[in-house]
Amino acid sequence: MPQDQKSVSRNRYLKVLPAVGATALLMILAVMLVLSLETRTRFGDMKAGWDEYSQAADPRGIWISEIRGYFGYGGLIHNFKNYVLRHDHHYAEELTGQTERLLAVIDAYLASGPDAIEVDALGRVRAVVEEYSQNIELITAGIEQDKSAEEIDADVRVDDTDALAALQTLESHWSFQRRQNLAQIVSAVTEGENLVRSLAGVMAVLTVLVGIIGVLFYVLVVNALRSNAAQIREFEARKVAQLAERRLAWAVQQSPTSILITGTDGKIEFANNKLLELTGYTADEIVGKSPNIFKSGHTPAVIYRDIWKRLAKGEPWHGVFKNLRKDGSHYWAETSILPLLDDEGHITNYIGIGEDLTEKRHVDQQIAQVQKMEAVGILAGSVAHDFNNVLMTIIGNTELIRLEAEDLESAGDIETSVNHIELASRRARALIQQLLTFARQQPGQSQRLNLNDAINEALELIRVSTPPTISIDYRTDVTDVATDMDPTAFFQIVMNLCHNAVEAIADSGGTISLRLSALDPGDAAGLAKLPEGARGTVQLEVSDNGPGIPGALHGKVFEPFFSTKPVGKGTGLGLAIVRNWVEEVGGAVRLDETVQKGTCFHLLFPMFDAVDSAAQNEEKAQTGDEHILLVDDEENLLYAVRRMLARLGYRVEAYSDPSRALNAFRAAPDSYDGLVTDLMMPGMTGTELILAVRRTRQDLPAMLFSSYFDEAHVSDQLEPVTKLSKPVDLAGLARAVRDTLDGA
Repeated sequence: MPQDQKSVSRNRYLKVLPAVGATALLMILAVMLVLSLETRTRFGDMKAGWDEYSQAADPRGIWISEIRGYFGYGGLIHNFKNYVLRHDHHYAEELTGQTERLLAVIDAYLASGPDAIEVDALGRVRAVVEEYSQNIELITAGIEQDKSAEEIDADVRVDDTDALAALQTLESHWSFQRRQNLAQIVSAVTEGENLVRSLAGVMAVLTVLVGIIGVLFYVLVVNALRSNAAQIREFEARKVAQLAERRLAWAVQQSPTSILITGTDGKIEFANNKLLELTGYTADEIVGKSPNIFKSGHTPAVIYRDIWKRLAKGEPWHGVFKNLRKDGSHYWAETSILPLLDDEGHITNYIGIGEDLTEKRHVDQQIAQVQKMEAVGILAGSVAHDFNNVLMTIIGNTELIRLEAEDLESAGDIETSVNHIELASRRARALIQQLLTFARQQPGQSQRLNLNDAINEALELIRVSTPPTISIDYRTDVTDVATDMDPTAFFQIVMNLCHNAVEAIADSGGTISLRLSALDPGDAAGLAKLPEGARGTVQLEVSDNGPGIPGALHGKVFEPFFSTKPVGKGTGLGLAIVRNWVEEVGGAVRLDETVQKGTCFHLLFPMFDAVDSAAQNEEKAQTGDEHILLVDDEENLLYAVRRMLARLGYRVEAYSDPSRALNAFRAAPDSYDGLVTDLMMPGMTGTELILAVRRTRQDLPAMLFSSYFDEAHVSDQLEPVTKLSKPVDLAGLARAVRDTLDGA
């Protein structure tokens, strides 16, 4: 090619190169601009989708959940049917409240600008709710007209099928929108990632145009960093919020108090570690269950009704429960139960916070036992004197019988002497039984206690330990009144107050007065709150004409360990224990500060009708003709019991050696109908004998009798077995043997 042509071609290329470079640069700039705009758009889509997902969807989910909770079978429908079936006006109040809360939620939902599907579904739900609301008055009118539940149900039955379907539509629509928003976010992120990859490829091409492309790249990076920083700030804020929630959860889980959260339907939703440790359950075992699994039966039903009544009003409740652990043991907890309210004041949950009082209760019981033993010591000397008199009566009359038996003409005198021996023996048995009962360490059991009889029984023993210079006067305006209390606790209450009065009067002589009376229902001095079934207040006054208590000490007399007695005389626990026991049965104890001389205490108890003792003692015939195997190592007692059983018609085979008795049984196990054995015997205890014979014949009825039962010597494997305390009269022996053979 000629040189001129080469020059022309080179010049043409040189002219074209700027145009090509300019075109390439414009194209690259256009691509960079498009990628930058698309990246900003995708981040904008991500932000818009995230805002719609986190802000728009959540309130609707909460409203739908609340509609489901108020409208579902745990709420409006459930209470509506309960009101029809049970005719309890409490449900009318609950239904009215639930209807108002449900309609408020629907109105809030409608005010948020829902779409047509949501408006239609909400309208269908509202129609059924309003129909339920209108029928509440029809139920009330039907109840007032004494209509049956079936008649009322026929009048007010509501077809809620469409409402439930509408609620399902709401939930489905809400879930679909959430999925759609989430898909939008995911799509935007994916497209953004693709754009970033494309941008990286363009950057490689632009390495030759670093200067120009650097400016554009800088602009793009700044925009990307701003968007990324905004996302980081949002995620950091969420991280801080999550950390705060975790700290709150840690605090709740590690709290030294037990915490229980339930839904408004009463089902357990959460229990912290302290509650699980205290009850022995795992979270999986109690979540979704009712707190009734902790009920021990020691809390009256009226207390639970009061709890629900207060919670329904939005009020807290405070009290003490004796609850049941998983292993069957008990624990005491001072508990506060209160409703949890949302921002609008609606109850969303109930929370119970409890403090374990079990160890404190055990200490209190030990202190009470120490004070009880002090009272036993007071009784010991005087009871010994009285018991010696009883024994003297028995010995004297026995000798008279021996002497007069030689003269048949003195048969009447012999009968009189026998009667004296019987009365003295019963008196001796009663004294010993009272002391054993009073000194026992096992916790007592409340029972319907006839107060007049209990006071007379207590005074019979108290008079024994009272100096002759002090008289005890008891008057009663009522006879057939009772309260629910452990008899031993009541005895110690009377014993403590009377003993304090004796020490106050001292050697100067005086009078202790007790008066039992019923207060009028409207009497302001009576108990303000009575348990279910109580018909008023019964008052026991215990007063003396001693020097009295100085006014400055009136506020301290019920404090534990406070005492005006000299050091070493008394524990200062008597009045504190009196107040604890009286208040535990729903009563009250007050010191009368108005008396001018002496001291007067007023004890108030819930008053119930006394149980008819004659009806309680009505019994069937107590004789029989069964074959009894009798075992006791005491020959004299064995002789007496054998004759008593024979007198009742039984065929008795008696042994003083338990080993010989076991051999006789094994020789003919089916010939015996029952086993009656002493508990403590040399070589083999009654417990071991019963277990041995039941290895041969498992169904053999058995009875243990002893002067004192130590639970350590009575195996749980013996059940069923009858336990009978010595001494026993013929009627008591007959009843126990008959119950044993009949399996009562």
